[in-house]
Amino acid sequence: MSFSWYGDISSWNALGFGVTSALDILVMVLYFLLVLGIGLWAILSSSRGTVDDFFLAGRNLAWWPIGASLFASSIGSGHFMGLAGIGATSGIAIGAFEWNAPFLLCVLGWIFSPIYIKAGVMTMPEYLRKRFGGFRIQFLLAILYLFLYIFNKISVEICTGAMFMRLVLGLDVYLATIILLTIMGIYTITGGFAAVVYTDTLHAAVMVLGSILLMVFGKSILEDWAPWLESSSLIAVWGHFSTFIFCR
Repeated sequence: MSFSWYGDISSWNALGFGVTSALDILVMVLYFLLVLGIGLWAILSSSRGTVDDFFLAGRNLAWWPIGASLFASSIGSGHFMGLAGIGATSGIAIGAFEWNAPFLLCVLGWIFSPIYIKAGVMTMPEYLRKRFGGFRIQFLLAILYLFLYIFNKISVEICTGAMFMRLVLGLDVYLATIILLTIMGIYTITGGFAAVVYTDTLHAAVMVLGSILLMVFGKSILEDWAPWLESSSLIAVWGHFSTFIFCR
């Protein structure tokens, strides 16, 4: 079985899509190795002996890597590919969702987060158990969040990332999925929250720089500011980035 949502890969290469330069492939390989290197460094340099060490990095992290991790966790391939496609077909209206997100994130950071910190909880289900008592509400909400993230968030991000790797490298979607999950699983499962935060900081820098370059190249190709302004992926990136800066 093979995916054919976007046609045969040869047709994309004929239009100029895909990576054919050895230098481009080398850059991508070095990027994956850099991610693994940062993850391994976090594994070796951080303690994971307790629950706080594994899930909260010992509560020792500065504000800026945590903010960068939140930013990188919110922005992904679903924004760069999915929202950009919707913006191209439907216009800038889809960007209203991303422009509204910073206000709600400010409410979360300034109002709700102090409550969670004072309660000494790590997750929303844990807070609800402390607030209302009993384990049933904690269990049901944890299961609900698990299914929502698997089928609505994680699966979409993995699928779009695998589609991107197929388009630029010609890899099979299933093989690309295995590669992505393997690389992420190595440093996430073994390194805990510290490894996730430090690798996400790298991802955040790459995504912001990539958005700037995309804006510049798009301007030079289109010779008009209006088309790139309709790119919802850029709106998503800069909307979340502004939240990261002003909510610290």
